[in-house]
This record gives sequence, C-alpha cells and structure tokens, in this order.
Amino acid sequence: MRLFRRFYKWALLCQMAVTGLAAVAQNIPALLWITNSSVKLEQVIGDVDWATGSNTVSQTASRFNIVANDLGSSFLNGTNLIFLFGDTRGSNVNYNAADPLAWSTSTRGDQGLLINFFTNSMGSNVFINPPGISMAGDDTPNAGITISNVIYLVCNTGSITTNNDKHADDYSVLVTFNETDLNPVGSPFQTNRTISATTNGGHFVYTSLHQVGTNIFIFGEGTYRKSDIYLSSVPVIAFVNGAGTLYFAGLTNGQPEWTTVETNAVPILQDNPTNGPPWPNDSPTVAHLSVAYSAGLGLWLMTYDGGRNAPETDGIYFSSAAQPWGPWSKPQLIFNAFRDMGYGVFMYNPTNNPTGPAGPTADPAKNDPTNTTGVVYAPNLIEPFTTISNSTLYIYYLMSTWNPYTVVKMRSAFSIVPVVDPASLVKLKNKFSFAWNAPTNMTFQVGFSTNFAAGWTTLTNLVTSTNGTFNFTDSGTHSGGFGNTKFYRLQSLP
Repeated sequence: MRLFRRFYKWALLCQMAVTGLAAVAQNIPALLWITNSSVKLEQVIGDVDWATGSNTVSQTASRFNIVANDLGSSFLNGTNLIFLFGDTRGSNVNYNAADPLAWSTSTRGDQGLLINFFTNSMGSNVFINPPGISMAGDDTPNAGITISNVIYLVCNTGSITTNNDKHADDYSVLVTFNETDLNPVGSPFQTNRTISATTNGGHFVYTSLHQVGTNIFIFGEGTYRKSDIYLSSVPVIAFVNGAGTLYFAGLTNGQPEWTTVETNAVPILQDNPTNGPPWPNDSPTVAHLSVAYSAGLGLWLMTYDGGRNAPETDGIYFSSAAQPWGPWSKPQLIFNAFRDMGYGVFMYNPTNNPTGPAGPTADPAKNDPTNTTGVVYAPNLIEPFTTISNSTLYIYYLMSTWNPYTVVKMRSAFSIVPVVDPASLVKLKNKFSFAWNAPTNMTFQVGFSTNFAAGWTTLTNLVTSTNGTFNFTDSGTHSGGFGNTKFYRLQSLP
C-alpha cells in the first residue's frame, strides 16, 4: 500500500494501491499561513492612532503620560495579563528611556486591548528598576512568568550606547516583582541571578518563558540580531538560583539530548530563510522571540523577528512544534512591511509612496521622523487570545514598528491541515482505515474516487473526536468495494 499526500487549505488526498507503504510518520496538524491574513487591529500606545487619526482604546498619553514605547511581552498573572514595555517617551517629561509595566483584564483578541500601567500610591508610573543593574536606553524587560503567585521578570542589561556594537556586553538578569508593594519609597523589584551573558557565549539574553510540570522552559537568543533560537530547562524549585539548568544539545532518534554547558547548546530553530549554510556557519538575525502553547492543537507556537539579510525576507516569522525541543516546522514569513501593507499604511518609509505616518520616534534628536525608516520587531504573542475557529487558527501579538515608535496589536490566521498518520494505515481484503490529529471542535467528511476524471463521491458519515484523534474506516460496503486503486479525500466542514 502506498500513500500520496497533497495539501490544500482543507483537503488531503490519499491514494490506496496494493503495494508497500513508504512515508514519514507525522500526525500533528500542519499550520499554513493564510496569505494576506496578517493585519493591524489597533495601535496600543498613545492617545491617537498615528495612521488613522482614531482614538486608541487605552489612551495611554492622557491617562499615564506615556506617548511612545516598544516591545510588550505578556504573561498571565492569575486572571490578568501583565505586559512589559521598553524605552518610553512621555509628552512633557523625560523618562530617560525607562521601562513601564502594565496589566489588563482583556480576554479576547478581536476586542480592543485596554491596558493600565502600574502606578504607585502617588499616582506616578512604576518603572522597572531592579537594584544594582542598569535599565537605561536599550536595557529592557523581555519576558515574565508567575510561579506560585510570585512574579518573575527577565531583563536584558549591559547595553553601552557609545560602543560600535552597543549590545556586545548584554546579559540577562532574573528579577522579582512585588505588585502589592508599590510605595514611592523603596523598590518593588528584587535582583536575582544572571541568566546568560553574550560575553560568555550565552544564548538566553532575550527570552520567552513557559512552565511545563516541574520545569521552566526558557526559549532564548543570545547576541542581539545575530542569533538563532535555543532552549534550556530549569527545575521550578531552582528557578531563582538556576541549579540544575540543562541546555538542549540536539535530537537523537527523536528524543532530546541535554548538556550542562551553555556553549554546547544547539539551536532548536534556525533563522535561515534563504537556505544558506547550516548552523554554526549561518548568519542568523533574530532579536526577539515569543512562544505560546495551544492546548486545543497540542502544539507550541513561536513568533520571532528575523530574515534581516534581505528586504524581501525581513519580518515576522512563525513556526510550530509538538514538543518544546521540536522538531519545529519550517518558519513561515507572516509579516513583511513591503508585502503586507505596513509601509505607507501604518509604518513610515521615506522611499515609499505614500510614505505613511512619520513619527513619533524614540529619540527625535537622533531619529528624524521624516527620514527614519520604520522597522518591525518584537512579535510578542498574547497566549490567552489564541483562537481556533473550525479549521482556522488565529494568533494575536503585539508588534513594534520603530517609526512611528509604537506598539500595534496584530492578528494572523492559519489553516489547520490534518496530516494522516502513516502508522495508522490498515489495508485488509475488506477494510481500509487511517487516522489523523486535529482540534476536537473540527468535523470531517471523507470522499472517494476510483478515477479523478469521474469526480468524487462523499460518504455521508461525519467523523468527530473527543480526544483529538480522528479515525476513518471504509469496509467497502458504501464505496463499491476495493479495486487495485482508490483515492480518498479528507475535508473539514465549516
């Protein structure tokens, strides 16, 4: 028996013949980006959308005197979301590139995102300022997680703006945040351990965190805009001191290998869109990454900025995997400022016609709004907003644009394509069956044909599942028996 597979947005073709089976086992659904589906839903920071002139939901300038900033990674803290932002501009005050954090009770990506910046008892904004480390320009928070009601942040620091490579000495620090102690006197932040340093060949200066059972997985990249993506695992009970940290060292027969030496780690994913030399001889450009988990799909989802070696590959990428260590799917470019109506619409490009909204910029004295090109970066997934509707996955993420210097909420859509598990194929004299995985809210029908030119006959029984594994069996009774060749078509229903 031999299986041929061709993927469309919602269809799978199978050919059955009396020969041997030759296929690679892979039964997790494939996620295929839907062309033109990546759209800006709203501007999050400021009072007025710089592109449309409409009022923003959060009115951050009027309510908090925050006019512009970037980043916006998020994580759940109880039932609320906490957002971490980068270097910030005020309308009539110099914040010296301080980094605020906010909270939100919003629960749906298709509605406006209302964020509230943390303020102290005097009404002033709370900025992330852990004792003993710098949080000056280009020193920013990049990830957070709540463990047993304790809020942890990862901050990258060490940037030296006077260096030719201002990120050459960056390192990451684990910080504790006490949201119940926002007194103007003292600090609600506690500085803990150094996680990773570029000067030591570290791979976890910019991170994304996720707890799985008794371990915290840290997805990371090292040298800013010069890194692939790596994975480490830390026991929950040792998260503060880092004891027992292991680094992913590759897959052997599909199983992860681990090392205690960070410099011996290998990437779980390469930023290599032009299929250049393999790691370690590639030229990766990742700066920021974000990872979420979809329980409905049983898949890990990743977004990152990369592909900076050419304008046509520069942008936001997406990949997925059944396990944190992979194998991760081939990255798909889901937003490019030229291709996906960024430039001239909500991003500025002085060589574009139209050019788009000019400014504000992070530092107008150094970045003239009329000649500073916008750049997309920091695609931070908002995990609870992830939605599955029939055979479509929707992800929501905050994305920074540089000019205007702001944060926008984006949505991208993917077709969920079931992949038949070759190990499930059974061909007997009076039976043919196969299985596939998909979200439990999906419903399928199977059609058959003995000749493509004769068209398809759709079987009337609907295939559903309560555990994500779908099964189909043809006894031949309603499909005319079994000849030498029969084709099967798998379709999802609306």
